[in-house]
Amino acid sequence: MNRKAHSPNKIALLATGDEIIDGDILNSNAQEIAQRLVAHGMQVGMHLTVSDNLTEMHAAISFLLQHHRALIITGGLGPTTDDLTRYALADVLNRELIFDDSTWQRIVDRLNKLGYHTPPENNRQQALFPEHAIIIPNAYGTAAGCMLKENEHFIFMLPGPPFECLPMIDKVVLPALKIAAFEQVQYHAKWLLFSVSEGQIAEELEEITKHFDCTTGYRVCYPYLEIKLHSTNENTFNHLVPLIEKTFCAHMIEDGKHTAVELLKEKLLTLEYPLTIIDFATGGSLEASLKTPENHTKLHFYSEKNKTEMINTVRITGLKDFWEQKSVNHTTIEILYTSQNIIKPTKFTIPFRSNRIKLYAVEFICHKIFQYLNEKQSSY
Repeated sequence: MNRKAHSPNKIALLATGDEIIDGDILNSNAQEIAQRLVAHGMQVGMHLTVSDNLTEMHAAISFLLQHHRALIITGGLGPTTDDLTRYALADVLNRELIFDDSTWQRIVDRLNKLGYHTPPENNRQQALFPEHAIIIPNAYGTAAGCMLKENEHFIFMLPGPPFECLPMIDKVVLPALKIAAFEQVQYHAKWLLFSVSEGQIAEELEEITKHFDCTTGYRVCYPYLEIKLHSTNENTFNHLVPLIEKTFCAHMIEDGKHTAVELLKEKLLTLEYPLTIIDFATGGSLEASLKTPENHTKLHFYSEKNKTEMINTVRITGLKDFWEQKSVNHTTIEILYTSQNIIKPTKFTIPFRSNRIKLYAVEFICHKIFQYLNEKQSSY
C-alpha cells in the first residue's frame, strides 16, 4: 500500500470524446467506475481522456497497457465517423475487426422499434469487434461493449453514456475482474475534520503512519478536510484507527463520520417539539441546507416579527462583514437560544473566507445547535 510500491494489478480508465476534451460534458464515468472498483478492493491507476483522434487513442491505449494489467475504455462506440475507439483498439492489438451478425440483428430490432424500418448503414460499424472479443450486449442502446484478453491484460470497451456503461460495469466488468484476482481485502477509514487545512494535519498524520503498511490521503471539501486511511494489513489498520481518532478528535464533530448539517438533520427527527429558527445571518443558506420533507414538521423558519410568540427558538445574527463586503480576517455570529424561561445568548468569532464564509457559517451554526439540543435533552 505504500505509494512508492508498484502494484501489478492496477486498472486504468480511458475516456474518449471531443465533448469531454472540449468541456461540453463532465467525465462522470471515471468517478462512478473508480468508486465501484475501490469499493470492491481493486486498485485504480491512471485516468486519461483523449479526443476523437485515432493517433491520440492509439498512443493512450498503448501507454496505459504498458503500466496497467487492466484497461477500461468508455466512449466512441457510436455509428458516426468520429466514433473510432474500436478501430484504435484493434490496431493496437493487431487484431482484425470482425462483423458480428447477432449484434447487428439486435441493432436492427432496436432501430425498428424506434421507427427506423431501414436501419442506417452507418450503424453497421457498431457490430464490428476485435477478433476473439467477448461481446457485452447493451440493453439500453445500440452500442454493445466487449471484453478482451491480451496476454496478461484485460481490456473492456464500453459505450460512453453512463446509463448504458455502468450496468455493464456492474454485471460484467466487476465479476470478470474478481475472477481474474484483481480484488484484494482492503481496510478503509475516513474522517471529516472541521476548520483545518492539509498543512496543519499532514505532518502529524504522516508521522503517525510512516512506519506502517498503509496509505493516507486527503480531500478538501470546505469547510472540512477529509483524511483517509487504507491498508491491506488488518493489524495495522486496527492499530492506527484508534490512534488517529485520538490524535484528531478535537477537530472532529462527534465521531468525524458526518457533517454538522447531516447530524442536525438526524437530531431534528428525534425532537418531541418543533424547533423554530430565525436566521438573519446566512441569507437562506441555512434553511436550504436543513429543510427536508422528512423534518418539515420539526423545523420552522420564521421572520423577526414572529419570534416573540415562540419558544424553542434559535435566533441567528451576524456575518455583517460579509454582507457589507468588508475585507477582514474574522467575523462574528451570534446565536440566541430561547426555551421556555431559558434564554442563552452566545457570540462566536469565526475565520472570514470571503464568499465561502456562508458554507463555513452553516456548518458552524448547525454544530452549535446540535450541541445545544444534546445538552437540552441530557438535562431532562
